[in-house]
Amino acid sequence: MKELNLDKNKKYLLACSFGPDSMALFNMLKKQGYQFDAAIVNYHIRPESTNEVNGLLEYAAKNNVKVFVKECDKNPVGKTEAKCREIRYSFFAKLYKQKHYDALLVAHHQDDHLETYIIQKQRQNCPIYFGIQEKTMIKGMNVIRPLLSYSKKELEGICLKNNVPFAVDKTNFDTSILRNKIRHEQIAKLTEKERDNLLKEIDEKNAELQCVLKSIDYGQIHSVKYLLSLDDLSLKYALNHLVREVRENQYLSKENVGEILKALKSSKPNIFFKIKHFLFFVKEYGFVDIVPEELPLIEYSFILDKPGLLDTPYFYLDFTKDSSNRNVQSFDYPIQIRNTKIDDYVLINGYKVLVRRLFIDWKMPLRLRRRWPIILNANGDSLYVPRYQKSFVPTKETNFYVK
Repeated sequence: MKELNLDKNKKYLLACSFGPDSMALFNMLKKQGYQFDAAIVNYHIRPESTNEVNGLLEYAAKNNVKVFVKECDKNPVGKTEAKCREIRYSFFAKLYKQKHYDALLVAHHQDDHLETYIIQKQRQNCPIYFGIQEKTMIKGMNVIRPLLSYSKKELEGICLKNNVPFAVDKTNFDTSILRNKIRHEQIAKLTEKERDNLLKEIDEKNAELQCVLKSIDYGQIHSVKYLLSLDDLSLKYALNHLVREVRENQYLSKENVGEILKALKSSKPNIFFKIKHFLFFVKEYGFVDIVPEELPLIEYSFILDKPGLLDTPYFYLDFTKDSSNRNVQSFDYPIQIRNTKIDDYVLINGYKVLVRRLFIDWKMPLRLRRRWPIILNANGDSLYVPRYQKSFVPTKETNFYVK
C-alpha cells in the first residue's frame, strides 16, 4: 500500500459509497493516520442501498470515524445520474462549509480515468482536462482524487487483504450503460503495456490542451472580432469557457460550436437563441455572452408624487434639486418611471420618435432594452428616456441613471 500524498495537519471529508474504491480509501486514510469524516447518500433507487449505508455506519463506528448520511425520498423517478451527482455534491458542499473541511476526497481510480478519456474521445467532448484531474474545484470545495495511480483490481485487493467490507453495485454490470460497456469490453481487456500507452496518450493530450488554454486571451472572449481571429480548436475552448462561467461541468457539442460560429459571422448585430440545457447564446453589437435563461421581460413602475429621491434595483433618481435636465418640471408631477413598452415614443424637435427606434440607433444590448426606464408626466405623456452610452459612468452630480 502506497503512502497517500495528503497533509496530516488537514481535515478531510471522504465521499463514500460503500463500494470497494471508497472503502479502500477509508482503510488507507485510517491506517496512515489522517483526520477525516465520511459522507454517504442513500438515493433509495436500489433495495440494497440501506444495507450499504448501515454497513458503512457499522465499520466507521469500529474505527471511530464520524459518518454523515443524506436520506433521499423513496421515489426513484427522475433520479438520473446527473441528478444524483447534483444531490451528492450539494450535500458534500453543505457539510464542507459547515464543518470547515480542507478538502473533499473522492475515490476515483485509474480505470475511471481511462474510461473517462475513452468516452471523451468518442463523444468529441471539449473538456478542460482529459481523463480525471487529481485536483479540482467543485461547488467551492477543494476536491482531491488520491487513488488515480491505483487500478480497480488493486483497490479490491486492498479491501480483501484488510478485511474491509464493501458492496458491489449490480448496475455496474449493465453494459447498456456506455461507461460499463467500456469498462468491461475495453478497459478490462487491456494489457499492462496497452494501459501504459493509453495513460501516456492522456498525458500528451493534456500537455497539448494546456498550450491551447494558455494561448487564449480570456479578457477578450466576449468580443466577436477576437473570437473570429482564433483557430478552430482555440475557438472551441474559448466558447466552452463562456459556458462554464454559467454552468459548471457543461460543454458545447460540435453542432453547438458550428451554430455559434455561424452567428458570429452573421451581419446581424443582435442574435439570441437557445443552445442547450437552458443555456442561451447572445450576440449584441460585437459582443457575445452565454446566459442561463431566456431574457425576462422585467415589469416595474414607480410613482413620484413630488420632487424626491428613488433608489431602485433598476435606476437611481434624485430630483430633490433640479430635474430640468431630464425635461421634468414642477407641473409634471406626479411622474411615473417604468420600463419602456413597444409603442412608447418621445418628442425630438417636435416629432414623435419611437423609443425602440432610438434603441437600435444607440446599439443598445437586447438585455437592457427590456428594462430601460422612461419618465412620464401626470397625463401619461413621455418626458424623458436616458440615452444609452456603453462607457457611461455616473458621478456624484448625476441625478438619473440606469443601473
